[in-house]
Amino acid sequence: MKKLLLPFALCFVFFATSFAQTGDDLYKKIDYLQVNQTEFDRFLKVADKDLVSGFRSLLENDDIQAWYLYKVKYPGGQESSYNFVSITTASSIDKLGDHFSASNAPGFVPSAIAKGGAEQLTKLATLVKSEIWRVEDSAFADTGSTPSRYISMDYMEVAQGKDPDYLMLEDEIAKPIHLERIERDRMAGWEVYSLVLPSGMNYGYNFATGNHFKELEHFEFGFNEEIIRQTMGKNSNVPELFETIYNTRDLIKVELWELVDHLQ
Repeated sequence: MKKLLLPFALCFVFFATSFAQTGDDLYKKIDYLQVNQTEFDRFLKVADKDLVSGFRSLLENDDIQAWYLYKVKYPGGQESSYNFVSITTASSIDKLGDHFSASNAPGFVPSAIAKGGAEQLTKLATLVKSEIWRVEDSAFADTGSTPSRYISMDYMEVAQGKDPDYLMLEDEIAKPIHLERIERDRMAGWEVYSLVLPSGMNYGYNFATGNHFKELEHFEFGFNEEIIRQTMGKNSNVPELFETIYNTRDLIKVELWELVDHLQ
C-alpha cells in the first residue's frame, strides 16, 4: 500500500494548498422527502416562501451554516421512495436537533416557520427518513459561495473495524484524484461523510461521498483505470489499488440530485 501512495505525495501537498478545505467540524441533517408528482410546482413555491423564510432566520442567528433543497434526478419514478432531499449544515449536532423539535411540524421543517406554512408543507411533503452525517474530509474549488447544480451521493458500507482504512483510502487515494479534477474544472467539490444517526450494522450503509458538479456531462461513475493512471502515474499498481478498495468497502448505491433552492 505504501508503495502505491508515496509517488504522488508531493503532488497531493500541492493540490491541497490550492483549494478550499473544511477545517472545522461540520454536520449535515439530510431529510428525504416524498412529494406527489402533481404537486411539484406547488411544493417548490411553498418551499421558496416558507422553508426559505425559516432557514433564513436560523442562518441569520448563526444557528446553521447552510441549507440546500435538491430534487432527486436518478433513480427516479418508483425506483425511489423519495424525490426531494433537504440538507441542513451546522457546526454541531445540538444545533440540528434544537431547531427541528416542534411537535406540530414534520422533522424537516424548522420550528421557526409560521404555523400556516408548516401546515402547507405537511400536506405537500412526507418525511420518509432523516439522517445526521459528520463531514470527515472535503475539498472545493475556490469559486465563491455559489453551490454547484448537481451532486452525486455514493453510499458505502464499510466493514466493521475498517473505518480508519476507508478514511485513509479516501484521503490518500480518492482525494488527490478529485483535486486533480477540480483543477481541470471537471468537478466543483468533494466531501466524505460518516453516518452518526441512525446507526447499526443492519442499516445498510455507514459512509457516503458527495461529489459536486456544475455540469451533468462532468459526472463520472467511480474510478476507472484511465482516471487513476492520469492522476497517479502510469506505473501505479491499479489491480492492487482496486483489491484494497473492494476489501474495505462496498458501494451500495449512487444517486444524482439537482439543486432547486438554497441559502448559505
